[in-house]
Amino acid sequence: MRTDEASAALLRFGNFELDLKNGELRRGGVLVKIPPQPMALLALLAENAGELVARDEIQRRIWGGQTFVDADRNLNVCMAQIRSALGDDADAPRFIRTVPKRGYMFLPPVERVAPPSPVIAEPRRLPWIAPAVALGLVAIVAGIFVWRRPAPEPSRVTIAVLPFESSSEDASLSDGLTEELISHLGSVQTERLGVIARGSVMRYKSSRPPLRDVARDLNVRYLVEGTIRRSGQRVRVTARLVKAADQAVDWTESYEDDAANLFRIEEESAAHITAAVLGRLFPRGVLKTGIFHVTDRAAYDAYRTARTLENQGSLSRSLDFFEEAVRLDPRYADAYAGLADACVAMARSGAPPEEMFPRAAKAAASALELNSSSAEAHNALANVRFWFDWNWAEAEQHFRIALRMNPSYAEAHHDFAWFLVAMGRTEEALTSLRRAIELDPFSVRVNMDAGWLLLEAHRFDDAIRQARRALDLSPGLQEAEACIERAQSYKGNRAPGPAGAADPYSLALHYALSGDKVRAMRELDHAYESRSVMMPLVKVDPAFTSLRGEPAFEALVAKVGTP
Repeated sequence: MRTDEASAALLRFGNFELDLKNGELRRGGVLVKIPPQPMALLALLAENAGELVARDEIQRRIWGGQTFVDADRNLNVCMAQIRSALGDDADAPRFIRTVPKRGYMFLPPVERVAPPSPVIAEPRRLPWIAPAVALGLVAIVAGIFVWRRPAPEPSRVTIAVLPFESSSEDASLSDGLTEELISHLGSVQTERLGVIARGSVMRYKSSRPPLRDVARDLNVRYLVEGTIRRSGQRVRVTARLVKAADQAVDWTESYEDDAANLFRIEEESAAHITAAVLGRLFPRGVLKTGIFHVTDRAAYDAYRTARTLENQGSLSRSLDFFEEAVRLDPRYADAYAGLADACVAMARSGAPPEEMFPRAAKAAASALELNSSSAEAHNALANVRFWFDWNWAEAEQHFRIALRMNPSYAEAHHDFAWFLVAMGRTEEALTSLRRAIELDPFSVRVNMDAGWLLLEAHRFDDAIRQARRALDLSPGLQEAEACIERAQSYKGNRAPGPAGAADPYSLALHYALSGDKVRAMRELDHAYESRSVMMPLVKVDPAFTSLRGEPAFEALVAKVGTP
């Protein structure tokens, strides 16, 4: 339990503020009525965000250790009142998760705001208009932003970069600028900033609800939005930093250049917006982020096309454009990293692992030679070491480097969760998984994979709920239905479906669930020999519960070598 937060006057989470001194809860600045005991319980949980608060500890802290005839009922009533005030759902919690028979855990990140202290003048910001632009770019192109005078900052700030509004003519510029900003802000090497992933913000490209609703859905405190407008041969980019609580504009500036220089417009405006936003959010901090540029416009166009195809799920086609980008600019680190990531995704989607994983490793190595801090390259290499090389130590090393380089990298949190569950570190895996969903809440892939991962963690009911969440995001998703069916099979409520055409590991899974141990072991041997991509999970996979203790199965697990 935390004991060092007593000086905090306010606790902020999502668009809520909890005033500890006055015992008040506000949502978007509006007072939310909540009785004293639920208020005290909410404060206790929020002050210990991310930690399990036991039921007996709650009773001691809230009711002074008194003995109640029906203590559970008192606590349950308080929890119902809190959930009502927050708009939370016990079955799909966004704020408070129930840990059956143990206690409760507060889920979102909480910013602790200390009482006001003497005002310290902010550093003067350079105006974002030429010719001062050129001076600012000297430091940016060198690769880092630095704010001096380090001082303690509040906990974590969450932010989302919304797609910049533009005409169809500038749609590519809008996509590129949005992704660059997400990448730059996410690469800030601190746990104090959380940046929502691309997949969850691009849903607002075609239609934009009120900013208050967007901030609530994404659970962020700040939003970056803007416009791209043409006037004759000039292009003007305007950006704004908006506080979610009251939609107040905290900062806004514009950048203008000739329409012939779209490549430069994207690079320079992304750099300046990043610098300005970080300066506003952390005026006294020391934050660094690397920004590396490409010099060939054709290479950049190929890279952007590859990213678009990859985001659309056209992985095979994206490889061709990533290859074209590195051919045109052999020093394009981001293109090598993108190529590595796409190859890993291909291997995990059914492409020959013996072809795709070595190709991914080569591309990742090239990226890291050019930019050793590339989170995407480290994550791709971690996946190769995990799924194909079975080098657990190096896999974990590269996963951790990737997350250190970009703590807001949702995909790395998601991939690391798979590694952790394979290593038998279930609670760590679930923590990493929750972080991935927090950063990319509307990603079908992240939410769907979370269902499968929960299956591997033997959390069958949670897996069913998570698969239904994926169905809400993508109605009719067959993979979600398959996940639910598998979970029901593991629970003994449904017989496994027909095997059909499948890889050896999947066939082994089917035979094991059907009770055919001989065929299951035969297919597992084939899966081992062919380096099936799922083999690192064999030790923990609930499908093989019936095989555990069998000498042949235990010998196979030993050969795979997971801890």
